[in-house]
Amino acid sequence: MNLIYFIIILLVIIVLILFLKFSKKKKLSQQKIKYLKEVLRKNIQLKSEKEKLINSDKIYHKILLELNYSWTFWEILKKKPKEISNINRIWELHKIRNKLVHDFDLFDEKVLFKKNKDYELEINNILNYVS
Repeated sequence: MNLIYFIIILLVIIVLILFLKFSKKKKLSQQKIKYLKEVLRKNIQLKSEKEKLINSDKIYHKILLELNYSWTFWEILKKKPKEISNINRIWELHKIRNKLVHDFDLFDEKVLFKKNKDYELEINNILNYVS
């Protein structure tokens, strides 16, 4: 009977250790964060709001890939990564990106400007979270 309790306790400890090991906050190196912020800075300097939003979507996806998520951006978002502070906003921005890519000129430049500011904020949020 004591052996069974010992084995159960040991298994619980192993499961807890594994859980803690794999649930730790994922981080990016300071060098990688600096690089991604530079890419974002260059993106902000583009003239076309459409281009900015499409590139912002790529940058965000790149960050998630760097955090060891895999597959398409859509598939990653379905997993609801804990690093994303506002998943609904990211979904909204990604859907706008899809419309831009597939339906072209559906959005006014002013609307895109606002959405680009949202994406910029979200990219900075996730980079701050993983630093």
